[in-house]
Amino acid sequence: MKKLSNRFGLLFCMGGLVLASCSKKVTTVTPDPPVINPIADYTVTPDPTDGFTFKFNNLSKNYDKSKIEWRFGDDTLNTTESPSHTFLATGKYVTDLKIYSSTGTYSHKYTNINIIPDSVLKISAVKTGTPFELALSANFKGTIKSILWTFNDVDPSTSNTTTVKYTTPSVTRKFIYGSFNSFSVTVTSDKGSTVTVSSNITTDGIVTDITQSRINYDSTNHNLVQGPNEDYPKLIDGNPSTKFGYYSAFPVPEIFWLQFAAPVTVKLYAIENGNDSDSNRDPSEWVIEGSNDSTNGVSTGIWDILDHRNANSTDPATMMTPITGKGFADYLSAIGQSATRYKRFFYYPIANPKPYTYYRWRIISTFKTAFQIEELRFYK
Repeated sequence: MKKLSNRFGLLFCMGGLVLASCSKKVTTVTPDPPVINPIADYTVTPDPTDGFTFKFNNLSKNYDKSKIEWRFGDDTLNTTESPSHTFLATGKYVTDLKIYSSTGTYSHKYTNINIIPDSVLKISAVKTGTPFELALSANFKGTIKSILWTFNDVDPSTSNTTTVKYTTPSVTRKFIYGSFNSFSVTVTSDKGSTVTVSSNITTDGIVTDITQSRINYDSTNHNLVQGPNEDYPKLIDGNPSTKFGYYSAFPVPEIFWLQFAAPVTVKLYAIENGNDSDSNRDPSEWVIEGSNDSTNGVSTGIWDILDHRNANSTDPATMMTPITGKGFADYLSAIGQSATRYKRFFYYPIANPKPYTYYRWRIISTFKTAFQIEELRFYK
């Protein structure tokens, strides 16, 4: 009997184990909800009446409209769906739209906005008919609240600078013959945006020096005696205190030529005379020419004459100076400026400017044998 009870006890335990295993609960794993990924997108439309204002049209998808963040690169934040924004200054801005989905994921879109001063404020200058007088006006893309003109007038006879300011939308001013002056215009809009444009002006209008943007330059004659100190590169080095000199019989025609990367319209050029010998070393007749099919400035290509000057001309359009027969220094002495007759710029407008890749100064004759000029500059 003892052995039988042991067997039943074993069966009972085994049965108990079987019953316990069958009654165990099974845990069901719930899958994560699907992630919604938003797509940030928008367009930017400039305001046609205000150069500082832009409309941002939200084209995003799968986003929560209660979580929108616009940043415009000027420390401002906007949370509306499709805002308009006015920048307070010119410059480059990176605009950023950040949106969120209902599941917490987010997306960005960035856009570059570049507000260039000349795109907002343009200054024009036209001759009034009175000698050396110009009428200037400001064309502003917006509503002007205030405007400030600042002119730095240079007297070529003394090199003294006088600062003159105006607060009117347009200005009429006279400038000294042969002067090269700087000016700036600052405009503040009714929305608080501010822009400043600076430029240079002569009696022939507003100009920008492009001489240093050339990609090639050469001359038919070189100064082999003084070498680099007074050789042909000094003529267009941008330094009004250096010069090109040739101190023996000057072989004419002499040609200085420049090449630009693309056609550019030159509307004014300037010549700065030397620092001694009165006008004996000045050119007495020359032409400025342009070409679009030349490979160098001397022998190839078709050249158009853009301006012709002759010291002995009686035609005001082709005179070298306002007094017939006078060179640069002699003319300044004749009008009572002998003390400052050297190192002075003379400006000559191009009557019918057109775009050219190549420009050249072709000197036909000089007053004496030698030659020297401090600087040659081209302006657009």
